[in-house]
Amino acid sequence: MGGGRLGCVLRRGCLAAAILLSACSSRDPALTKPAELAPIKNPLPVRVVWKMSVGSAHNLVLQPAVVEKAIYAGSASGSLLRIAPDTGKVVWRTELGTDVSAGVGSDGETVAVATPRGEVIALDANGKEQWRGQVSSDVSERPLVGNGLVIVRSTDHRVAAFEVGTGKRRWFFQRQQPPLTLRASTEMSFAGDNVLVGFPGGKLTALALANGATRWEATVSDPKGTTEVERLSDVVGPVAVSGRDVCAASFQGRIACGDAANGALRWAREFSAASGPAVGARLVYAVDAKSHVYAFGREGGANQWRNDKMQNRALTTPLALDRAVVVGDLQGFVHFLAPESGDFLARAEVGDGAIVARPQQWADSVVVQSQGGTIALLALGQ
Repeated sequence: MGGGRLGCVLRRGCLAAAILLSACSSRDPALTKPAELAPIKNPLPVRVVWKMSVGSAHNLVLQPAVVEKAIYAGSASGSLLRIAPDTGKVVWRTELGTDVSAGVGSDGETVAVATPRGEVIALDANGKEQWRGQVSSDVSERPLVGNGLVIVRSTDHRVAAFEVGTGKRRWFFQRQQPPLTLRASTEMSFAGDNVLVGFPGGKLTALALANGATRWEATVSDPKGTTEVERLSDVVGPVAVSGRDVCAASFQGRIACGDAANGALRWAREFSAASGPAVGARLVYAVDAKSHVYAFGREGGANQWRNDKMQNRALTTPLALDRAVVVGDLQGFVHFLAPESGDFLARAEVGDGAIVARPQQWADSVVVQSQGGTIALLALGQ
């Protein structure tokens, strides 16, 4: 299914998943071979400000939480660290006593992770455990923390909100799902007094933070085709919110941007996404299922450029900075592209496995975490 961050397939029952996995295993390796990286002419320097190991993510996407005064990162075995962003020094490390299946969510005061058994664990900024809660199934995306809530989406696509101070469940949301869905890395986002959640079937839903009621639902894409595999059209990756704009993308579907207040779509383009989009000042950036990077006009969605030089390199969701668009790949490389043209500006090798967590911004630098457990702060030079 391309070179993106798409995981295995979930099915109510095993037959369709087995058929799909069999079909995937028979693909021509030559068609999915990662592109060789050509040298960059006159690259900008990239400085590794600091680099350290937090422990292996195994086969999981363990997204770190990057806030103003801290970076919180964890390993699949349950180690959780607070790192000083400016120096890379470990402020504290704690062992949770259980495996972790999702990355770290934090608002700077509360830190939350989740486990393969659907347990939600909340700590304070000093690493002291506050409470544990339970959701309906295992969790593969990090909790969303803020506005007095810890919001968790489990792999059965149910959403639960817990009070940040007590762990009491505030509300619960579920909607009917198609019989076949992707197990893909996704992230929810806040937008005003709503939380925005992407669902299978190409749906983007705004839930009220107060009670979980549906405020609006937009169709990013409609499923197409005759078989359930052809009709896979899940919203994947993070839902990107910038000002009043919200952008989302779906597998075998479209990329679309609209009004975060009411869900009204302003534009949509045919697009098979491997991850979610990133919104810059003028452009929206996205990676398709072949690991081609695209830029679309933020206002009308016009296609501005495409970089197809990293095909099948399993690129992450992009990070949009003023000076560069940043993506990580399956061999531990971090690529910096020119925002207005898509040309390569620089490249850095973090190593220790694939970059699975999407790059995040801290100050003027970039935070990346590899599957092997290396976390690094990179600064693009002049």
